[in-house]
Amino acid sequence: MTKTKTQIKTVKIKECVPNSWNPNEMNARQFASLKKAITKFGQTKPIQVGMWPDMKVKGGYVIVGGYHTWKVLGDLGNEEIEANVHDFKNEDEAKLYGLTDNIHGSNQQLKLGKLAYELTQNGYSIKEIASNLGEEDVNIKDALDLVKDEIEKKMIELKKAERENFVALNFIVDKDPKEAADEFIKSVTAFAKTKGVKVAKVTQDINKSRETIALISFNVTNPQKNAIDEALSVLIKETKMTESEAIAEICSRSLGHINPVKPDKTQQNEQKD
Repeated sequence: MTKTKTQIKTVKIKECVPNSWNPNEMNARQFASLKKAITKFGQTKPIQVGMWPDMKVKGGYVIVGGYHTWKVLGDLGNEEIEANVHDFKNEDEAKLYGLTDNIHGSNQQLKLGKLAYELTQNGYSIKEIASNLGEEDVNIKDALDLVKDEIEKKMIELKKAERENFVALNFIVDKDPKEAADEFIKSVTAFAKTKGVKVAKVTQDINKSRETIALISFNVTNPQKNAIDEALSVLIKETKMTESEAIAEICSRSLGHINPVKPDKTQQNEQKD
């Protein structure tokens, strides 16, 4: 549909005639709400009227959009009305424009609830809000309840966010636990600061009964490793000790009379060479 020639005019209400095809209807509650709004605020937007060749209405305009506004203003005793006057090619073009003008959105429940919540906070009753919107009281109440549920959820989330966030770090050290913990906390606090995180509180729970673990490594030849593995295997089988306990036991038994494992002939030859 091509764009029609349009001009805004103040026309006589009696010069405007309703069309016979308007699919847009209002119930009594909605019409009363519109009447209340126009009484309070006046006409807020022009109605849509048109003319075209060979139309049945002579010396006037056919209403293609805004019929209910026209009806309210007439009921209120007004003689004139603001209108967008369209110059249509034919009646079909007027009908298509009328359908386009009647495309309206519907109230989204959550947004309606937020609007109702704000108004009730400012002293308006659900009945007043429903009356102004042309809605039933129960629809406003349902939308308001939906928003209240959302607000409660947000409040719970905020309360959770206000709680202290604890990070538990467990670690085993090979030196004085207190000294190591202090050093570690200092490093973590400094790192957190670089990330914009403030360490508000730190608590230490040092397990003094835990034995310090140390890592010992040394090089042995394959024959020496075989001798160590065999000794450990025999002792572990006899006593059900762990491998580390077995090593400690062998070392304890050997204190004072160390008998190093003799290198094999291959190793001796390598040393001679």
